[in-house]
Amino acid sequence: MSRLPFVLALLTLPLPLWAADCPVAADLEAKGIAFGAETGEVEEFRQRRPGLIESRYYLSADRGSYSQVVLAKGLYLLELTEVESGSPTPGTRSTYGFPVAPATLPVPDATTPAGTSWTWTLAYNHSGDMGQETHVYTVEPRQQVTFGACSYEVIPVEVRYLPSEGAAEDIDTLHYLPALGLSYLARTTYSGGGETYEYKSIRTLE
Repeated sequence: MSRLPFVLALLTLPLPLWAADCPVAADLEAKGIAFGAETGEVEEFRQRRPGLIESRYYLSADRGSYSQVVLAKGLYLLELTEVESGSPTPGTRSTYGFPVAPATLPVPDATTPAGTSWTWTLAYNHSGDMGQETHVYTVEPRQQVTFGACSYEVIPVEVRYLPSEGAAEDIDTLHYLPALGLSYLARTTYSGGGETYEYKSIRTLE
């Protein structure tokens, strides 16, 4: 199942005026790191504990409603939930269990060749609907990405969600930032279309 949020909308809110100080990995544990889009969306990342990162994706200034994702090593999807008015929305929680301990999952770095691939068969629970599915993570060539005055090396990782018989295949492209130890959804492709997401700013949360 894709990291695509359950609710998608394009907003026209002005981009916040954020300070130019560039976040570092230690900010995840201390305060958190936020990315902002020109269309008003904000995604905030915090470290729950070493190796476990939580993301909250806000479509608007309403801080009580968001898509919440929990990531192992900042890359691998463990949990996805929609929250409205501060409470989880019934029927929206999905969890994923990898066949290895999350702490042992590999992440790409500057020495990882493009084309490197990791395949995992996961156990899932989509609000009571349980089964297995296969996710294939493939490393793409590194690139530099700028958020305002801050520039980071990004390693795109394509994630293919292999479908069960008769189902369509979904594909996500995650942008993994080794310097921060996190990834965000940059592009998703699904049956009948796709979406691209581009962040323009980054800041350390107060």
